[in-house]
Amino acid sequence: MANLEQHIAEFLGNDPTKHYFVACSGGVDSMVLVHILHKLGVRVSVLHVNYMLRGEDSERDQELVERVCSQKGITAHVKRVDFNKYLASSGGNLQEEARKVRYKYFENFKLKDSIRIVLAQHADDQVETFFLNLSRNAGIMGLACMLPEHNGYLRPLLPFTKVEVRNYAIENEVIWREDVSNASNKYSRNKLRNVILPELEDTIPTLKESVLILVNAFQATQFELEVKLKPIAESVLLSQQLSFDQFDALNEFELIELIRQLNLPASMHSEFAKLRIAEKGKLLACSHKRFCSIIREDAYFYFQKEEGFTILPKLHIEKVNELPEVFTKQELFVDPLKIKGEIAVRRWKEGDRMKPLGMKGSKLISDILSDAKIPHHARHLQLVVHDDEKILWCVGMTVSREATSKLTMDNLQLKIRLV
Repeated sequence: MANLEQHIAEFLGNDPTKHYFVACSGGVDSMVLVHILHKLGVRVSVLHVNYMLRGEDSERDQELVERVCSQKGITAHVKRVDFNKYLASSGGNLQEEARKVRYKYFENFKLKDSIRIVLAQHADDQVETFFLNLSRNAGIMGLACMLPEHNGYLRPLLPFTKVEVRNYAIENEVIWREDVSNASNKYSRNKLRNVILPELEDTIPTLKESVLILVNAFQATQFELEVKLKPIAESVLLSQQLSFDQFDALNEFELIELIRQLNLPASMHSEFAKLRIAEKGKLLACSHKRFCSIIREDAYFYFQKEEGFTILPKLHIEKVNELPEVFTKQELFVDPLKIKGEIAVRRWKEGDRMKPLGMKGSKLISDILSDAKIPHHARHLQLVVHDDEKILWCVGMTVSREATSKLTMDNLQLKIRLV
């Protein structure tokens, strides 16, 4: 079984700065990894999570891991979780919640660039993952299954079967403990492992080999998608825009990959299609660390950033006794006798209406912004100046005829000044 050791040595390379943390349950696969990495002389530590689910068996798993690490001079980090109590308060699927707890713990050790987390999944795990993801309609990303190296996680045993790993353990006198819960068919993966796949392999002896060939093909396709969509995702994050030309050119798999690279929920796939044919200004709320919504504009999607509290600019009011020869949209002159109450500035809101100078009747502020072709994503920033009864000025756009100045008397000059 020297080929297993040789493969892992070549897989890890010769980088003395790297520190490898093996996720070790005490089972045969992870104990073999600990044995080989120690034998290769690389910097190795161990991470063990004790969920305290199997009573004495859980304690013995932890004791074995700690004892072997002590004998080899390896640092063992142990996290103990009363998982029954955890599930009682949080709910959820046991295996899925255990995975979340485990990976959250692992992430604590990935903060340094030199650290890699080494996982013990092998070829049999890959085949099981393929069928589980196939049943969930997981798409190309799901059918690509587990990568040998991804986001700081290493899986050097993926080319080897469970039998090969176990044989190595026997030949090299590696000590391990069996998890009796693996024999229970209560969970989907165990039923697949213990019942469905053995029956399929009896009928199709080459099943495992064929699936692994497919996985490799899907991984190659997934890699191509990642390379192709990366520049588009980076452009969206930088410009906050995705043009309809770009969007319409994407096939279904490319759109799914773009959504993944943008860290948006997979369910957004169908929502994007609806937003594409929606009316201009339609908004799609989203949960994202950088975006709070996606807005349909004339020719693109706009990814709106979360706007914190914005301090309004100050309104400067000054008495003047003459008017300029040329008026601009950056200032307003009003007749003080036409003002009712206090003059103030605020953001506009839906339903706001004013009586623009030079036209009869009134007009919605929203229509003024539309006519000015202000993008929907920028409209929330529009300011209006008002008194207690009416809007006097849609700042930078138009003024009201209801408070226009007279040439023969004192007037008020209104200017907006940034704080």
